[in-house]
Amino acid sequence: MAKPQEPKEEQPTKPPATGKGKAFFERADEVAATGNWDFAIELYVEGLRREPDNIDRGHKPLRDVAMKRKAQGGKNPGWREQFKHRPGKDPVENLANAAYLLAKQPGSVKYMQQFLKAAQSLELNDVAKWICDVLLDSQRQAGKPNMAILMLLIQSYHDLEEFALAIRACELARGIDPNNPKLYDAMNELSAKYTLKKGKYGQEGDFTKGVADLEKQKGLMKDDALVKDKDFLLQQVEHARAEYLESPNIPGKINVLVDALCKLEDEAYENEAVDVLKKAHADSAAYQFKLRIGDIKIRQLTRRYRALMAAGDTAAAAKHAGEQLKFEMVDYAERVANYPTDLPLKYELGRRQFLAKQYDDAIASLQQAQRDPRRHVSAMSYLGQAFARKEWYREASDTFERVLQSEMSEENRKDLLYNHGDALEKMGDFKKAQDQFSEVAQLDFTYKDVRDRLENIRKKLDAEEQ
Repeated sequence: MAKPQEPKEEQPTKPPATGKGKAFFERADEVAATGNWDFAIELYVEGLRREPDNIDRGHKPLRDVAMKRKAQGGKNPGWREQFKHRPGKDPVENLANAAYLLAKQPGSVKYMQQFLKAAQSLELNDVAKWICDVLLDSQRQAGKPNMAILMLLIQSYHDLEEFALAIRACELARGIDPNNPKLYDAMNELSAKYTLKKGKYGQEGDFTKGVADLEKQKGLMKDDALVKDKDFLLQQVEHARAEYLESPNIPGKINVLVDALCKLEDEAYENEAVDVLKKAHADSAAYQFKLRIGDIKIRQLTRRYRALMAAGDTAAAAKHAGEQLKFEMVDYAERVANYPTDLPLKYELGRRQFLAKQYDDAIASLQQAQRDPRRHVSAMSYLGQAFARKEWYREASDTFERVLQSEMSEENRKDLLYNHGDALEKMGDFKKAQDQFSEVAQLDFTYKDVRDRLENIRKKLDAEEQ
C-alpha cells in the first residue's frame, strides 16, 4: 500500500506556534453568532493561518459555519475567489486557502482533496484524518461514490495507520467494483494490519515497532494474514448475524450481514448471503435485494472462470465465459428494467450485448449510456465498434470522430484512432485512414499491427496515384 515519497524541491513551512490564532477564533465565534457567515469564515481562516493544526477551535467551527451558510443559500466561490485562493508554494497558505474555498462550498470534493494534500504536506496527521473523515462521509452519502476518491482515502488512511477506516473505504470501493483483484488484495492487507495493530504487535500507533524490520513484518503477514484475517472476518459475521436475527426485516442489518458474509470470499458463506437476500426480497419485494443476488452470482462465476484459466483449461474456461455472459445479460436486462434511468446499468448491459454480438440491442443501450460523463468515452467506443461490426462504416466513423474530441487517456485514444482508421479503410477513404494509423504509430509504434496497416494503406495510396 505504501507509495514512494516524491522528492521535494523545498522544505515545507513549519506551522506557527499554537495560541496565535486565539483572538481570531474568539472573534469568529462572536461574528458567527450574529449570522455574518462570510466575515466569520474570514476570521476562522485567519486563525488557521496561525494555528493550522487547531481542529477544535478552527476547523470544526469553520465547518459548522460553512454548513449553516450553505443551508441559508450561501453562494459558491466565484472565479476571482478561486484564483485568489489557488494553491501555491507555501503549505500553510495552501491549507488556509483550501479551508476558505471548502467553507464557501462545503460539499466540494475537489476542495476536500486540496485541503487533504495541504494537510499531508504539513504532516498534520490529525488534520489529515479529520478531512479524510469528512471526505469518507461525503462518499457514504453520495448516490454513486467516486472510485478515485475512495482509492485516495484507502491510501491516506493506510498512511495514517487508520486501518479500520481504510477498510470502510475499501468496502465502499468494492461495492462499485466487487470483482477488482486489487481491492481484494488491499482488503486482505488492511485486515491483516488492523489485526496485528489491534493485537499489540505495534505500540503507540507505530505498526513497524515490535518487528525487527520491514521484511520480517512482511514475512509475518504472509504467514499469519490468512488465519488472522479470517478470524477477524468471522467475528464480523457473527456480530452481524446476531444483529440480523434480532431484526431480520431491517434493510440496513440485512445488508451488513450480506457484506460480512461476502467478505470471506467463500462460496458457502456467499450462498448463505444469497438465502438471506432471497428471504428479504420475498418479504419486501424490494428489487435491491435481488440485484445483490446477481452481484454475488457474478462474483462466483468470475472466480470459477479464473480458476479454470489458472488450471490451463482454456476450452472449459471459454465455455464457462459464454455461459456467464448469458447469465449477466439476463441479469442486467432485468436491472435496467427496474432502474430505467440508471445510465451506468445501460452501459453495462450494452457492453455485454456487444460481446454477445447483439449489435442492434447494444447500439440502443450504448446510445443512452454515452450520456453518462464517466462512461462517455467507453460507451462511444463500443458504439462505434458495434456500427462497424454491422458494416455501417459511415456511422462508425462519425461516432469515433465525435468521441475523439473528448479528453481521454492515451490508451483509449490509441484504441479509438485505430478503430477509426479501420472503419475509414473499409469505407475506401485511405487518406483519412492513413492519418489515423499514423497518429497511432506516433503514439506507440508497437500498438497491435499498426505498422503493417500503415504500410498497406500507403501502398494503396501509391497505387491510386499511378
